[in-house]
Amino acid sequence: MRIVSSESIVVKPEQIRLVRRDDSKKWQVHYKLEGVKTWFRRSSDTADVKEASRIAERMWMKATFDHEEGRPVISKKFKPVAEIVLRRMEAEIAAGTAKPSFRDYVSAIKLYLIPFYGLYNVDGIKPSTISEFHVWRREKVGRELSGSAQNNHNAALNLIFDEAIERGYMTAHERPLTKNTGADSDRRAEFSHDELEALMSYAPKFVGDGRTARTKIIRELLAIYVPFMAATGMRPGTEAEYLEWRHIDVEIRDGQPVLHFRLQRGKRGARNFVAHNSCWLLLDRLRQLSPDLAGMTLEEVLKKKIPKLLFRLSDGSVPDNWNKPFRQWLEDSELLNCPVTGKERSLYSLRHYYATQRLLEGIPIHDLAEQMGTSVLMITKHYSHLTPLMKAKQFAGVVDPNGTGDAAQIRSIMAAQIANDNIMNLVQMGVGMSVPLVVQSQELTDDFENRLKAKRKKSS
Repeated sequence: MRIVSSESIVVKPEQIRLVRRDDSKKWQVHYKLEGVKTWFRRSSDTADVKEASRIAERMWMKATFDHEEGRPVISKKFKPVAEIVLRRMEAEIAAGTAKPSFRDYVSAIKLYLIPFYGLYNVDGIKPSTISEFHVWRREKVGRELSGSAQNNHNAALNLIFDEAIERGYMTAHERPLTKNTGADSDRRAEFSHDELEALMSYAPKFVGDGRTARTKIIRELLAIYVPFMAATGMRPGTEAEYLEWRHIDVEIRDGQPVLHFRLQRGKRGARNFVAHNSCWLLLDRLRQLSPDLAGMTLEEVLKKKIPKLLFRLSDGSVPDNWNKPFRQWLEDSELLNCPVTGKERSLYSLRHYYATQRLLEGIPIHDLAEQMGTSVLMITKHYSHLTPLMKAKQFAGVVDPNGTGDAAQIRSIMAAQIANDNIMNLVQMGVGMSVPLVVQSQELTDDFENRLKAKRKKSS
């Protein structure tokens, strides 16, 4: 903590002053340069006020010339500059005003940038140093980080360079160019519907094999978390784990109740989206597993706007993370590796499953991008392999919408898929309950009732 000075002498108004603290006999020089916000502090190494004033003016003049000539005013180690940026971002995160990307930047600074660049003078980091960092990071991780991960590291590094330039520790001309040696993101590890059904079928054994009571209740909750992620396409960690009961609204659309989620955090900030009908079952199961909510109906819980997390254990605590138990589940069920991409699956693969199902159902890409809180470009980039399947009707021949007989039967079968869609099946497997037909599809319900009426009329 800085000790407040008891003595201060102005040498040049708003530009140079001498400061002496109670615990020191020597004067400290504080000076400021035009165009630079911060004050620079250096010791004069003398207790004589006249000599300190002369030294102060010489320091200020030299720093002014250096600044005008484009040279750094003072050398500064990378670590203290990075820590300034780090503290600022952490304060914004704590206040809830930070950009979603700040968490990634904080992690990059702590785990990679400070450990490697910390002892370098910030103005001494050259292109060759950047190249050495890439080699060091690859050896540390054991592989080349993805292009998107390296972009986060570069963005954090540039924030530190910005701070150093503003403080006069380096010039804009000395800023080295960052580089990205990671491969562009390509097709992600994914699940087929059959594989996810196999995973959910294995859930009872996975839960039962838990060695401790706590492990079992974590796995039991995970068995709901997984179909929830597949049914919503939410980002694991950044979105789902901050969702509370009070963030869920029920809206009536075309006479039917619809779940509306208001996400508070995410990669692109807060966003709202309409949840799949299967989420009614998942929410009711979560209510049943919460001792403080089990005595209420789901309708009562949603109306009360309870400020408690959805995904919490029966004792009210929250697991450290879901990644480790999910990986164990994948390994035990022999579903860790995606046979299509050769990559290991993760919780994020459930988001890709959701996107795949929605695209195959014919949801327009721009609507899906808005629902998932991402860009049309990202949807197009990662799911272009689905284009032939999305256009299957055109390739195979469109059923005549005005036809009768076989055509009408085909349309009826296609409509029936609404009630038996993949996501609904997964959720019903996970919770052991089913959603009434009227909630799944009003159109199909009306068609079913009309058929019954016609049959009764014919029989009478």
